[in-house]
Amino acid sequence: MISESKTLIKKINGAKEIALKYPSEAFEIASSTYKEARISKEKKEEAASLFVMALACRSMTKLESCYDYAYDAYLIYEELDDHAGIASALNLIGVVYFYNGMYEQSLENFINARRFAKVTNDDAILSRIYNNMGEVYREVGNTEEALAAYEQALYIAVKENIKRNQAVILLNMGWVCFNQHNLDESFSYYQKSYEMLLELDDVTSLAEVENKIGKIYYLEQDYDQAKRYYMQALERLKAIGNKFYTIEVLINLAEFELQKDEHSFLNYLDEAIKNAEEIQAKQYLSKIYNQLSTFYEAKGQYDIALNYYKKYHLLEQVIGSTTMSHKLEIIKLELNKLFAGKEMEEIAKMNEHLKNEISTQKKIVEDLEQTNEHLSGEVFYDDLTKLANRRYFTKYLSEVWNDESKTNKEVALLMIDIDYFKRYNDFHGHLAGDQCLQQVGNCMKTVLENYGGILGRFGGEEFVGFLKDISHNEFLQIAEELRATVETMSLLYCWEQHAYPVTVSIGGAFGQCEQFESKDEMYVIADEELYKAKTTGRNQVKVFAK
Repeated sequence: MISESKTLIKKINGAKEIALKYPSEAFEIASSTYKEARISKEKKEEAASLFVMALACRSMTKLESCYDYAYDAYLIYEELDDHAGIASALNLIGVVYFYNGMYEQSLENFINARRFAKVTNDDAILSRIYNNMGEVYREVGNTEEALAAYEQALYIAVKENIKRNQAVILLNMGWVCFNQHNLDESFSYYQKSYEMLLELDDVTSLAEVENKIGKIYYLEQDYDQAKRYYMQALERLKAIGNKFYTIEVLINLAEFELQKDEHSFLNYLDEAIKNAEEIQAKQYLSKIYNQLSTFYEAKGQYDIALNYYKKYHLLEQVIGSTTMSHKLEIIKLELNKLFAGKEMEEIAKMNEHLKNEISTQKKIVEDLEQTNEHLSGEVFYDDLTKLANRRYFTKYLSEVWNDESKTNKEVALLMIDIDYFKRYNDFHGHLAGDQCLQQVGNCMKTVLENYGGILGRFGGEEFVGFLKDISHNEFLQIAEELRATVETMSLLYCWEQHAYPVTVSIGGAFGQCEQFESKDEMYVIADEELYKAKTTGRNQVKVFAK
């Protein structure tokens, strides 16, 4: 039995170590050890498994499940009179309340957790608890209490040489100073945190502090340093696939580019939107839509500005209703835990009322999201060129691929890139660059529509075209017509004292639908052919046929 218990503890500790980086894997391991612990009636291992499951759910932002598992772990720890376990569980429950904006309940749990942590002299958890208390005080605007809690957390972390805790606390203290517009002190905290994180295996926190240092340099108008730190943060986050923090860096980079390169500004925000949509980061989406609304309003493009404002406004309503729904879910869970097995008529009535409220809030969220989806559906065109955008093009291609009658039909995908577009932009300016994109886009659209095809803009100076029911020779002729038509538009620019016309490079993929593994394979092939066209002279067509 002792050997079996040791094996379980080893598995649980292993799951706990990866709960932040690989939460789904950690959850699976902890679920398995939980079942084993129940069968063998190992209560301590059962509670530890539940706690790791809660940690993993926190990382996956499944907050109701996090609360559920953390509270079950707390009950077992309480039964075992395990003060360290109680402190850890209460701390995690407090975090759930914090994320749901229930600050009073959050602080109450942190204070209770602190009481148990002090009894056990567990400095690691005590440091985390003080740090979390600082987060609550900061969020409610009590800066003095926030800094006092952070300082206490830091004192313990330094005394016990807990480096990761120190780095995170310093980062939080820097954020408080930043919000007070005390940039020098903020930078000092960030720099200390940064130096520590460079020695630790915590890529996410390292990227977060780089992003914040970059912001300070930006505000102090040291733009080279700002860009350097932003790009370092972006590279780190992309390397580990962290989309959440990537969004914030992309938003900062967009702000950085706004005054000098509107295309880069829009491209960064476009990438931020894709990440935010993928992970359903509604708060970030709302912020981006508001930015875009302001941007287009300043340019006098009021129809686009209004559209983004509507999306922003609807998302704000969705966020509010979702937050309320989550709060109600937590309260319902809390009541179920507190009064489990007790026949209390009032509690039963409250529970029923909460069920109805939750149902109502969920219906509001669904209605708002449907409205938002419908509004998004209206924005199937590119803001600048009025061509089909990436969203529409992807939808269109999916419909073609799902068409049961597509068998034996020839299809062709074109990836098109304007050659040396930056040179044109630098010579004529960004407004003329916008006009160039519009003219080239409209020209190519006319050519493709004559053959029943469609053209879309993928972003920047990149376009994509699609044709179906054509032969290989027809495809080659159309692609060459596209290239030649753009060249004869005589959109000229000067480079190194020579005049050049705007031209395009084209990469294509041709074949029958069933010859490609998926529509994505067509993209990959066409993109590879485009790369060949760009690297072997530009202003030419390269096509791969299945």
